Amino acid sequence: MRKIDFIFLSKDHMLWLFCLLLILILNPCRSWATFGEDREKPKPVFTRKDDKITAKLLPRAKNTSVLIDFEVSGAKLIEVQGMDFEEADRPEVNHKDFKSALFMIEIEALSPGGEAKVSITSDFFIRSTQYWIFNQNLETAWMDSKAQNLDRLDQVQELVIKVKDGGPFDSDGTENGRIIMLGGPKDSFWGYALGTLFIRYFGIFIVLSILMLGMIFSGKIFQYLEGKKAKALSKPAPQSAPVEKAEKPDVSNKGISPEMATAIAVALHLHFSGLRSSGPMHVSRLRPTAWTQQGRAQIMSERLLMYNRDKR
Repeated sequence: MRKIDFIFLSKDHMLWLFCLLLILILNPCRSWATFGEDREKPKPVFTRKDDKITAKLLPRAKNTSVLIDFEVSGAKLIEVQGMDFEEADRPEVNHKDFKSALFMIEIEALSPGGEAKVSITSDFFIRSTQYWIFNQNLETAWMDSKAQNLDRLDQVQELVIKVKDGGPFDSDGTENGRIIMLGGPKDSFWGYALGTLFIRYFGIFIVLSILMLGMIFSGKIFQYLEGKKAKALSKPAPQSAPVEKAEKPDVSNKGISPEMATAIAVALHLHFSGLRSSGPMHVSRLRPTAWTQQGRAQIMSERLLMYNRDKR
């Protein structure tokens, strides 16, 4: 039986497969929009203030709405409408590079064959954002407008496009004093995707590294403060004048000198002399009476009976 080698089961392929499954599991909606068919169809809401029209929409791969301002100099801005990308889908462009709906800009009140400047401003744009024009009447429908990308305040970018009546950017193709321009802002999809992937899935490691460095730095500060405190406590106290110790008598010699013996004897004599009675004791003797004499005789007779050795 022939053994079949499965190339896709190699270590490198398994690693890529695991990363792809992880992205699909963690973020299924955006992963479908990234690697599959884009089902999002943002519908802009337009508001007008004087000669400026503002589009509010939720672009692809964003959770918050963005504002895009449209203004025209050298002519009059009549209307701005949203347009689904399916109507302008061509093989020369990738629809994933357009993160918002396309816009149809209508301009009037200029001389036939005249030129107008279209200004498109938003903080959603970046320095590499381009504005591509769609004209279905041309052999190559999509083209780069070569718009000027200007920096404005608060990270706002302004795209300035020169449009000529009846020129390639005019979809009606006639010099009639009216311009219809179709197109939309375009950014590199893979640059955006890789940047988002790096920020989302690798940015956490950068944040943790910064936190770790902060903890190490703060630990060094605490160690320095503790060492400084311990060094201050370990300084020797000022030395006071030495106290002279009383000399102990030398008791190493066990023998007693004659002088010491004499002193001891005198001390004992004085001690016991003090315990004696200071005066003589006078014991009066009672005169013998008949009763005492009889008692003594009785006692003597009993003693004789007791110790009479002749009768033994």
